[in-house]
Amino acid sequence: MLILNPRHVRFGSLELEDVRSVAIDRAASRQVVEWSDLGPHAVFADAPERKVTIKLVRELSRDGLDGPLPGDAQTFSLRTSANASDAGGSAISSSAVVMRVTHELTGQSGALQRIELIAISASGDQDPVTIETA
Repeated sequence: MLILNPRHVRFGSLELEDVRSVAIDRAASRQVVEWSDLGPHAVFADAPERKVTIKLVRELSRDGLDGPLPGDAQTFSLRTSANASDAGGSAISSSAVVMRVTHELTGQSGALQRIELIAISASGDQDPVTIETA
């Protein structure tokens, strides 16, 4: 899932400004693949363990002294909409832990901050990301 220019992004009580994009990626942490003796193609596959990562990119217009640190655990939330109003938008949220915060200087857009989080499920069997349409 890719959200370009989300309207409001929060990590706990911290409002993250000038967010360019948020990507929510899902990957199998453990894969089970089995073959039979009848041919070269897999006959069974499963992903019993999954990891959901949230990657945020934002522009920094001043010193980046505030912001989350690796290990911080809070509720990550954002609002999207198709235009400048809140009509037809969605609210996306998840409990999340910060894994990495990096910075880079680019010639075109100045300074960028990249924040990578792991989404945490409350019980282990439910999706850690909640999406509500407004």
